[in-house]
Amino acid sequence: MTAAGAPGAFGVNYAIRPHKFVDRRVFVEVISRYSNFTSIDKHIYVGLGSFAMEDHKLMNLSFGISPLLSLEIDSDVLKRQQFNTPLSCIKPTRYSTNDFVVRRASILAEIGASSETNSIVWFDMTDATSLRANLDNFGQLLSASQPGDLLRMTVDVDDKAFGRNNPDETYEDLQYRRFATLQELIGAQLKPGATQDDIGEKLGIAKLVSHAFSLVAEEAFDHDARYKFEPISITTYADGHRMLSVTGVIVERDRSKECRERMALADVPGGVNDWQELIEIQIPQLTVWEKLMIDRDVHSSDPSGLLRLIDFKLHETIPTIDLLGGYQKFQRFYPTFRHVLL
Repeated sequence: MTAAGAPGAFGVNYAIRPHKFVDRRVFVEVISRYSNFTSIDKHIYVGLGSFAMEDHKLMNLSFGISPLLSLEIDSDVLKRQQFNTPLSCIKPTRYSTNDFVVRRASILAEIGASSETNSIVWFDMTDATSLRANLDNFGQLLSASQPGDLLRMTVDVDDKAFGRNNPDETYEDLQYRRFATLQELIGAQLKPGATQDDIGEKLGIAKLVSHAFSLVAEEAFDHDARYKFEPISITTYADGHRMLSVTGVIVERDRSKECRERMALADVPGGVNDWQELIEIQIPQLTVWEKLMIDRDVHSSDPSGLLRLIDFKLHETIPTIDLLGGYQKFQRFYPTFRHVLL
């Protein structure tokens, strides 16, 4: 794993991962709501484009953002990006996320943007072993950013990434080893009183890592109490591996309440009021007929009512009522993929 997120740059089609698809739409929604507080017309977008630059295309399509900077340090992936660049306003560059936070002004100048330009930044990382580096990178990003910036980081919080089960190992020993690894990576940002029992709870690792992000955000503005990083979306999802996405804005402390009121996050799936909230994105895989049947009543029934329509299992281990509840929450973001001949 490198700072630019090399694993995943080959062989993973991010456009057709259903839970990530929803998480991406949540991101677009909170950006849209943020525009109720401040204009984003002049913001630029910075992210890891992978080979297809799906997020960059979406940001330009949704908000007309230009230019859009793509960070990539793998020369082969960069060549593929340059070949696939769909819009001239998307600028593939050979820089890492760390390069960007350290050399932000000079890198922006290369693409014709002023250092004073506000940014929407998404660092989509993929390796749990780099969690410490990602937390440090997040803190540096906060320090290098300015009021009006909207920042997002996605990190791997899958339990298997902190230790795989050995055949002769007890569950207690496995949890102890995983907690020790997490403790080593998080360090001083580990939640006080946390034990290995916490990671055995549902979304336990994601909650502890989210808490670590909150402390990093607090520390980043110790030197300047006028501003804060206000969390607006904290989500977790799993398309094979569990991920955590933390999204927020840098805002003047005395305007944070006004910011929230204008964004009206209460009716945004995936939106949060504070660091204590963590929203799980968990949706079922539905056939067209199943989706159409559920959609008839999705706005007028609760999950137990929808369960009367779907009286069979939708997943081997996840209760159907939980999946229906997730679908109801994220229904307008639910992806329907179809084969298209070009």
